[in-house]
Amino acid sequence: MKTARIMATDFEHRRPYVAAAIRVVWNALRLPIAAVLLALEPVVEFVCGAGLVLGVLACILFEISSVGPRFPFVKELCISLSFGVLLFLYYGLVSIFVKD
Repeated sequence: MKTARIMATDFEHRRPYVAAAIRVVWNALRLPIAAVLLALEPVVEFVCGAGLVLGVLACILFEISSVGPRFPFVKELCISLSFGVLLFLYYGLVSIFVKD
């Protein structure tokens, strides 16, 4: 049975060094970004959560009470729900930079 010859090239020997260099650069960029995102997490969670809950409640109350001649219910509801989407996107961004 014939066996194939394996030829070593310079690229194969350099590959672990390139991967290690890329990993070091990624960690050097990832760690400060993750630290800032985690430090801002309570503020972002409070603002987005309050905007979502209070916005939806205000939309419902203004629609029921009919205080003004025309209340833009759908527009205001979309703005309030966008706070929940922002919070979801924030947690996705945190999960990219933070490894467990």
